[in-house]
Amino acid sequence: MKTQEEEFFEISAVARLTGISSHVLRVWERRYGVVEPHRSDSKRRRYTRDDIQRLSLLKTLVDNGHAIGTIAKLGTAQLEERLSNALEARVADDSLETAAPAGVCRVVMSGTKIRQAVRSAADHTPALRIVGEFTHPEEILASLRPGSADLLILEQDTIFPEDIVAIQDLVAKIKVRRAILVYQFAREDTIQPLDIKRITALRAPVDAAEIQLACIADIQLALRSGRSSQSTCEVSTSPATSLRPVEEIPDRVFSDEQLVRVARISSVVKCECPQHLANLLSSLVAFEHYSEQCEDRSPEDAALHAFLHRTTAECRAGMEAALAEVLTQEGIEL
Repeated sequence: MKTQEEEFFEISAVARLTGISSHVLRVWERRYGVVEPHRSDSKRRRYTRDDIQRLSLLKTLVDNGHAIGTIAKLGTAQLEERLSNALEARVADDSLETAAPAGVCRVVMSGTKIRQAVRSAADHTPALRIVGEFTHPEEILASLRPGSADLLILEQDTIFPEDIVAIQDLVAKIKVRRAILVYQFAREDTIQPLDIKRITALRAPVDAAEIQLACIADIQLALRSGRSSQSTCEVSTSPATSLRPVEEIPDRVFSDEQLVRVARISSVVKCECPQHLANLLSSLVAFEHYSEQCEDRSPEDAALHAFLHRTTAECRAGMEAALAEVLTQEGIEL
C-alpha cells in the first residue's frame, strides 16, 4: 500500500520539475503563500504532486506575462481558466493549419537517451502527443513547421551559456511554448537562471514520471483547451491521475546474514550460481542503501537518487527471485 510520505518531493526536485528556482519558490511562499508545503521531522519542505501541479500552472502564467501577485491566491480552476484564455489568444494569432488539436499537448524531442522515457510518458498520458523525434536540434528546424508543436524536449550532455542562447533561439524559431532540457553536466550558475527563460532543466537520467511532472503545465493547457472547445473531447483525466505513481520499495527477501551463508555453502556444491547471485545481491543492497541516504544528504539531486533507489530495489527484487529459484533447484535450505 502506497503511503502519503512516499508522494512527497524535496524542494530541489520541485525546482527542476516546475522550472521555478528554489530561491524564487521560497520567496513566492513567504510573500504570496502560493502553496503550504508539509514539513518533515527535520523541518525540511516536502511538496505533493498537487503542489507541483499548482506551481507549474503559476509558472506558465508568469511566463505569459501575469504578475505573480495577481494570481497567487487564485484556485486551480481559476488558474486553468487563465491558461485557457492564454492558449485561445495564442491560437487566434496562429493559422488554423498549425493550431493544436483539442486537448493535446504536442511534443517534439531531440536526443536518443531520453527517447524511451518520453515515449513512455506519452503512452501513459493521453494529453501528450509526440509529433516529431529527431537526433539533433538542427533536424527540427529543417523538418518541423513553426507552430506545429507546443513543447520541446531536448537532450544535451553538457550545457554552457552559449548553449542556452542557442536553445532560446530554437524555441523562438519553432514557436513552442516551453522547453524541457535534459542535461548531464553544467555549472549551477548556468542552470539556475533558466526558470525565467521558459526552460525547465532536468539532470539526467530521467524517467517517464519525471517527464510527466515536468509537462504538467502544458498538459493542463491542452486539457483545458480541449474541454472548453470540444464537449466530446476524449481526454477526461487530469494530469494528477495520469501520472505514474511512485512505486513501493519492495521488501528484502534475504538478510545480509543469509547472503553470507549462501556465498559460503555454495562453494561446496557443484553449481556456483548461488555464490554469484549472493555476491550480486550484496552489491545491489549496498548501492540501494547508498541511494536512499543520498536522497537526504544531497537535496539538489533528490529526484535522481529517489529514481536510483527505486530502480535498484526493483533489480534487487528480481535477483532475489532468481536466487530463490536456484536454491530450490539445488536443494539448499537456509
